[in-house]
Amino acid sequence: MRGTDRWLRPDDEQAGLLSALAAGLAHEIRNPLSTLQVNLQLLKEDWLNPSTPRETRALKKVETILRETRRLEDILNDFLRFAAHHEIVLADCDLHQVLDEILDFLTPEWTRLGIGLTRDYDRKLPLVGLDRNLFRQAVLNLLINARQVLASGGRVVVRTRREGDRARIDIADDGPGIKPEDLPHIFKVFFSTKKGGTGLGLPTARRIVAEHDGTLAVDSEPGRGSTFTIRLPLAPSEGA
Repeated sequence: MRGTDRWLRPDDEQAGLLSALAAGLAHEIRNPLSTLQVNLQLLKEDWLNPSTPRETRALKKVETILRETRRLEDILNDFLRFAAHHEIVLADCDLHQVLDEILDFLTPEWTRLGIGLTRDYDRKLPLVGLDRNLFRQAVLNLLINARQVLASGGRVVVRTRREGDRARIDIADDGPGIKPEDLPHIFKVFFSTKKGGTGLGLPTARRIVAEHDGTLAVDSEPGRGSTFTIRLPLAPSEGA
């Protein structure tokens, strides 16, 4: 399934309907949300130089509501990405080139935040069948997750290896790790241990990987960091 061939989930018709319903609902929410944000921003500008305690309290309330509307917008965007009806278009890709595009983009910001990025690639790794844009989103979600747990700095290693007819990608951080009681739930929709988290980043990543006929798993221990592992089929011409 390469080039213009498309891989569709067995429940394609139902998934398409749900995606259309989600998009319609999001549209109905986004319009009043945008109006609310614009008016809150204008109200904030009116109170930018408070001269009394009452005006200071009012400004703080406006800022709080504005911050929450932005969080709602983030949730809405994450939900749309999760509910999207994906039509996978696979092409034989150099996995390292795709990973480098993502890591090169993140490096300046992560350097500023005190987070190191290490690439440990198996340069003999064969080509992999990918929908580049969708796969980039899955990897980016995992890296964003790593950045969030490394608020005080740390290191992330992106490692590739071959395992039989599969490519293995490890994204390992040296953060605080995941609590054992939380581990079974991290791929569940809307489950999040992070303040302000939407609980959709990891489920979306796992869904995209599954649509590539791959798997996404995690190994974590409190105090020793976490490793998210993607396994993907090699391109048919490379898997033998």
